[in-house]
Amino acid sequence: MTQGGVPWWEAARYILGCWLLCGLGYVVLRLIGDPTLEVAFPLVMVLGQWFMLRHRYWIPGATAGFAGSLTVLVLVDLLRPHLDKITADTLSTAAGATVSVLVFTAASRLARRAQAQVR
Repeated sequence: MTQGGVPWWEAARYILGCWLLCGLGYVVLRLIGDPTLEVAFPLVMVLGQWFMLRHRYWIPGATAGFAGSLTVLVLVDLLRPHLDKITADTLSTAAGATVSVLVFTAASRLARRAQAQVR
């Protein structure tokens, strides 16, 4: 676990990875033509492993999970009437992951700063 919260460069790397993983999922789902499969499962596994192995900040993690889930739910409702299911779900998932990583990074840095001031 890092001392000062999640570094911004690491967050940027994970955001890029999330978009690449969503893009790969989009291509695979398009090729097999099955709109019932979800692109979010591998993404959630990668972000969950990153959290458990490197950055166990529980309150920022819960906050980030809520913010990312809310983003996905809102965007899915907004995008599905205008786009096909695979495209809407992929864009919503990538945006939700971006919000989640940004919230987690900012909240972990704030939590570590507040914890350092208490000591």
